[in-house]
Amino acid sequence: MYNYITGTITDKRDGCIVVETHGIGYEIAVPISAYAEAEPGKAVKVHTYLVVREDEMSLYGWFETAQKTMFLRLISISGVGPKLAQSIISGMPAQELALSISRGDAAALTRIKGVGKKTGERIVLELRDRLAEEYGGGDITTGAIIPAGKAEDAVLALMSLGLTRSEAHSSVARVATPEMSIEDIVFTALKALR
Repeated sequence: MYNYITGTITDKRDGCIVVETHGIGYEIAVPISAYAEAEPGKAVKVHTYLVVREDEMSLYGWFETAQKTMFLRLISISGVGPKLAQSIISGMPAQELALSISRGDAAALTRIKGVGKKTGERIVLELRDRLAEEYGGGDITTGAIIPAGKAEDAVLALMSLGLTRSEAHSSVARVATPEMSIEDIVFTALKALR
């Protein structure tokens, strides 16, 4: 219902910020990274998602679209509600989370508060399968620049953050060098897109 809200932060407390726009103050639950950089008086654009339940309506928000994309992927998994999804996004930067999932590293997810072994494994299994289904599988290469496995991991991580396969592939091909780690490739590719 609300794709994004632009306005001025008027307050922050208990993991939420209040964004005023046109005389209305929206209370928005945000991840730790957004909460830390939120300051009253700051003009912001918050990408939002409205959760409607029988007994409550809650607005979740992020300063980065990649975090919103990851949130939507997480809540589509059985047993992962909006509060847990926001906790997962708070517990790990979006690019690290995407890399962990694309590598099948459920153990990294279980280090986040509230994520047990079964939930971590379910997240990895379901999101990894969806990425393969949506964008197709197969190795990619960036010519002779970096190994195909490293390139594919970086591309999968970028795709899980909302890029299409072709966007992710061209971004990796543009920024990757042999000495870069997968994390560096993803970070540099995302930075270049801003």
